[in-house]
Amino acid sequence: MVLFFLKRLSVLLATLILALAFNPCASAQSFAITHAKVDLVAESNSIQAGKTAWIGVLFDLEKGWHIYWENPGDSGEPPKVQWQLPAGFHAGEVRWPTPVRLGTGTVIDYGYEGRVLLPVPVQVSADYTPGKAVMVSADIRYLICREVCIPAKAQAKLSIPSANASSDATNRELFRSTLDRVPKVWPSGWKAQVSDSAGFFLLSLETGASEAKAAFFPLEEDQIDNPAAQSVMPTPRGVQIKLKKSDQLLKPIGMLKGVVVLGSGRAYEITAPVAGKK
Repeated sequence: MVLFFLKRLSVLLATLILALAFNPCASAQSFAITHAKVDLVAESNSIQAGKTAWIGVLFDLEKGWHIYWENPGDSGEPPKVQWQLPAGFHAGEVRWPTPVRLGTGTVIDYGYEGRVLLPVPVQVSADYTPGKAVMVSADIRYLICREVCIPAKAQAKLSIPSANASSDATNRELFRSTLDRVPKVWPSGWKAQVSDSAGFFLLSLETGASEAKAAFFPLEEDQIDNPAAQSVMPTPRGVQIKLKKSDQLLKPIGMLKGVVVLGSGRAYEITAPVAGKK
């Protein structure tokens, strides 16, 4: 419990520094650019007018350090990106790859270790001239954590087309493998529902076949108890997952939103209606 509050305090202080850094009225901050290398990469070395180009923030993290998913779990803050794009170009939302559980004991977070790409779809201006070089840049603020959390920043730039066209095939594979790990839309023929029973949510999934493995990552904070074990019960046409409620959940919820990971790493986003207490 002491570790939980110490990490919470570390994260709160680091998050405050990040917030000040994004405030244009705030005084300049000093950030440690350590434990990670951050770059911008493009899926392709060429872009087309009016089409979508994929650009990503690539983190190479030192062993033992991690960054956070869009729901960081018990502590942390996801990376934030401010784009500087040519006129007529527009950046979409990050396509978050499926995270992993981080930590032990009473503190469990959701995030990434090692090498991770955060891909973003960028709409190319309809007025773009084919072959013309464009400069894309971004200010990236993130928390990088081990036993403590450190606020960090990176200013990255990318020219398209790049002089280093030899990396094109490598980047295409990087984006392909990453987008394969982005949760898919829940298939229309499958069913997902939740029953609210005492201190637990029972998430029932019907996929048409028995599922031996399943894990749930919540998209909303403070709904489930992140460190609690998730009981997985295969059924003839799917699986049930028993989720302990968070002590911070003070009001009933109508929907449970999250990512379900089934066997072989198949990940899907779900929004499941919650039936009342029984």
